[in-house]
Amino acid sequence: MRRRAALTFALAAGVCAAVVYAQQGGPAAGSRDVTLPVILAIEDDRASTRADLDVLLSALRGPLAGRAIQALGRLERRDVITDLLPYLAAKTTRGVAATALGLSLRGPALDGVPHGQQERAVLDALLAAGDVELAVPDASALTPIARALGRLPFEAVDSFKTGEAFLRKVLERPFPGLSDEPHIGAARALESMARLRRKIATLDEATLVRLRIGARTLERSRASHQRNALAALIAAQGLDAETLAIVLARDDEQVRRLAVLALSGSGSAIDDDDRVGYIRKALSDTSYMVRLEAVRAWTRRGVAMHGCQPLLDALNDQSRHVVLAAIDALGDACREDESITSRLASESRTPRPQGPWQREAHAFVSLAKRDRERAAISMLTLAMHPTWQVRMYAARAAAIVDDVAVLTRLASDPEDNVAEAALGPLRRLSGAESDPLVVDVLNRRTRTVQRATVRPYEVIRTAALALDKAVATPALVQALAGALERITAEQCETSRDTRLALIERLAQLGSPAQLSTLTPLLKDIDPKVAVAAAKVVMQWTGKVAEIDTPHEKASNIPTAGALSNRVRVVFEMDNGRRFDVQLDALDAPLARTRFLAGVRAGYYNNLTFHRVVPNFVIQGGSPGANEYCGDCPFMRDEVGRMHERGTIGISTRGPDTGDAQIFINLVDNPRLDFDYTVFARVCTGMTVVDEIAEGDRIAQVQILPPSDPCGG
Repeated sequence: MRRRAALTFALAAGVCAAVVYAQQGGPAAGSRDVTLPVILAIEDDRASTRADLDVLLSALRGPLAGRAIQALGRLERRDVITDLLPYLAAKTTRGVAATALGLSLRGPALDGVPHGQQERAVLDALLAAGDVELAVPDASALTPIARALGRLPFEAVDSFKTGEAFLRKVLERPFPGLSDEPHIGAARALESMARLRRKIATLDEATLVRLRIGARTLERSRASHQRNALAALIAAQGLDAETLAIVLARDDEQVRRLAVLALSGSGSAIDDDDRVGYIRKALSDTSYMVRLEAVRAWTRRGVAMHGCQPLLDALNDQSRHVVLAAIDALGDACREDESITSRLASESRTPRPQGPWQREAHAFVSLAKRDRERAAISMLTLAMHPTWQVRMYAARAAAIVDDVAVLTRLASDPEDNVAEAALGPLRRLSGAESDPLVVDVLNRRTRTVQRATVRPYEVIRTAALALDKAVATPALVQALAGALERITAEQCETSRDTRLALIERLAQLGSPAQLSTLTPLLKDIDPKVAVAAAKVVMQWTGKVAEIDTPHEKASNIPTAGALSNRVRVVFEMDNGRRFDVQLDALDAPLARTRFLAGVRAGYYNNLTFHRVVPNFVIQGGSPGANEYCGDCPFMRDEVGRMHERGTIGISTRGPDTGDAQIFINLVDNPRLDFDYTVFARVCTGMTVVDEIAEGDRIAQVQILPPSDPCGG
């Protein structure tokens, strides 16, 4: 492959011999004419042409080298690795080059390159650059180097151990004046290695000792290092009894939460009596996130031997999240206890039309698990409730008790999310008898609700999936083809998953009579849709179907001036509460620009946070309040920043599939690193975010005046 000789050279000599290339090489022709908007446009377009890639390569030796390196890494292409390796030699580009190289290795292997050669070349280069950083006072590039090491696709034990040894060396070194960043990066990298590569190797005891020291530190200023060291210990199953006792008493609530999370695991270093004692204490912790984790831990580790009273006590908790977790747990725990069933029946009262509904709806689903006769008494009442979320939960309860009548009613509900919740279970119970309802769902149209465009993509996708192995009828095939044609005409990139499901089902139930529906898709805006259609066309005709998908360049690209401005926005909730957000311009300029365009257009006004997973994330920004309804154009990933509590990311369903939906990290989430874009951070009002419940509405999002301090 291209520049294989340079790759071999880098493998043999590391980055040291590339210093001349990075520091003395003159700028490539035209590199100083490349502007930031040009680089961002190519990144957004994923360098779709060879000319685009050449522009980025030429920019490597110009004033925007850092931006070009960042863009090349986000292409996730291995054929740029030899171009990126030399930039580990220069202090100014070392950190961004490390991240870019880690991302590049996520691309498919190159033909003709020996297996593992590129991985070893990058590993050796990162280690050499790391040793250089360890020798200088300003070792700020150690953090991205460490994080890149943690995400390398290790396949050999010796490579794993070499990377681990370096990260341990970082943990052992003090860094005066650098805060805790190198230690945080090393601990986070070890968490990734322990979690993602556990089939390759486990962390050495010497590494676990250093992580325990980090987790036990008494300094409040080092809470982030405590959290990351503790997360790494949990991933490596290396948390010992002494360290556990210490971290359970720490000031940082996230540290205590992680400790309680460890208590619920199967590899705990303490006996059951001590475990139960710790969980009981955590149930009365001052932090809701610790109490929530304790409810989950008690459900898993305490109920069998000690009963459900702590879960019943949690029903009086001040946090709605804790209460709902306890209610959900009681649906399955202590099933023989009739008093618990009666308590859930009393909790399952009909919610007020305009009031909170979450507690009653969760209780009703738990009641359905325990006593279908009692649930049947109010099933129809909840299925007719004016709040659609209540009807959705009624559909979930009806699915538990196999209530075909209620499921039939709800499968035709005008609210897509209610119909979606009912349709799959109804199909399971009724089979072909539900065909008319499935046809009705497939015929649903896009509509406008409060100036928001609501596309029924999720419920139509569910209908297509529900028809797996169905008996083909003209009505079903016509409805599938009609839905595919109608959705395709909307030219909405985020319809991909729905259209793929429709194509798959047409391949199963249709015939060459539907070629007129599939053939136009060979020129579709989405290459994945075109490929899926081509396979079916070839299956039906026996001829190779040629794909000719159009390509449009991105247009919503920020100027350099726009990115230089500090921007803050305020989320004002329907309940009058608010939280302020600081947007990032350095690492995620495309996401920032797209988000601000949505804010200016009023896109987020009157939408909800439809997904709430306490101690994980809340998600919102969907006009349809579900995973499959967002803004039409895909957003390109800009990964790199860590997912820490309060950071805001772009929701996706695969690489480069953001649809303007956002999520807020309620805790540190290292599992999301390098997979999801982070473009902003909550700077004031995180307690407001903590209390957001499923269905809570955003009244409006506004850009704050430039002079306004965050939270002012």
